[in-house]
Amino acid sequence: MSKNVSRRTLIGTAIAAPAAGQHQGHSTVTPPAAPAKHHLFLAPHEFATLRILCDLILPADETSPAASATGAPEYIDLLCRGNAKIAMIYHGGLAWLDAECTKLHGAPFREASEPQRTAMLEKLAYREQTPPNWRAGAQFFDWVRKMTLDGYYTSPAGYRDVGYQGGKGMTTYQVPEEALRQALTRWMPPDSSPGGKP
Repeated sequence: MSKNVSRRTLIGTAIAAPAAGQHQGHSTVTPPAAPAKHHLFLAPHEFATLRILCDLILPADETSPAASATGAPEYIDLLCRGNAKIAMIYHGGLAWLDAECTKLHGAPFREASEPQRTAMLEKLAYREQTPPNWRAGAQFFDWVRKMTLDGYYTSPAGYRDVGYQGGKGMTTYQVPEEALRQALTRWMPPDSSPGGKP
């Protein structure tokens, strides 16, 4: 039986050190090929993989939409556009994921079956299952997991999930410039160790 990480577990993971996920009753689905909300910085095949990753991290459930429906992949793409080091992490990490998936399953991650994708992510999410040569991949997945949470929980759907009551006067939603600047600062890798832990 596969281990699907619950929203509540992921919130705890974003605050504390990565922890093992909880079993969840719903299954993950491949996100629809919806157009991006802005001109993409990531290449189309990278963005397609990112959408799948975001929805495997935060799938739709009975009350909440999947991460891709809230703009989480576009949020990450926007941060990549704004910071060369973040962009390098995503270009490299997504390429690594495709290369490893092709070695294991004969297809890039976006073309693999759902059980194949889930098996790979379990090795990345649960450190006791991570092979030594996959540690860089596990570090990349930790970035995607935390940034997906950031994107989701700064969206209207994320506000509803946590019961946030503000922002009722807004007729449209847009990520504030100050929030983007703060996010870029938060996720900027240290200059001295671009390959170090985020």
